[in-house]
Amino acid sequence: MSHRPKPVRDHYTESLAVNSENLGKQLSAESVPREQVQKILDSISRLYLAETEKIVHECEKDMMALERVPSPLRLFIDSIAQVMTMKSNAISPAAFTLLKRYASAWEDWM
Repeated sequence: MSHRPKPVRDHYTESLAVNSENLGKQLSAESVPREQVQKILDSISRLYLAETEKIVHECEKDMMALERVPSPLRLFIDSIAQVMTMKSNAISPAAFTLLKRYASAWEDWM
C-alpha cells in the first residue's frame, strides 16, 4: 500500500484546531470571558476556512501553488490580524493585547 500525502485541506484544518485551542487557552488565562473567547475563535475560523478553500482550489489546479500560498500558521496569524481590525467584534482590551502580542511574536519568528 503506497503512502499518500495528506490532503492540503487536512493540513490546514488540523493546524487551525491546534492553534485555536492554544489561543483559546491563552485568552482564558488572561481572564477574557468565555463567550468572547468563542466569538474571537469563531471569527478567526471563519476567515481562515474561507481562505483555506481558496488555497485548496488553487492547489487542485496547480500543485506548485503550495509554494505561493501562506502556510497554515501564517494564515492563522493573518486571520488574527484581520479579526483585530474588525470593530464589530468589540474585543476587550485584555483580548486585544494578547492577540496583538500573539501576532507580533509570530511576525518576529517568521
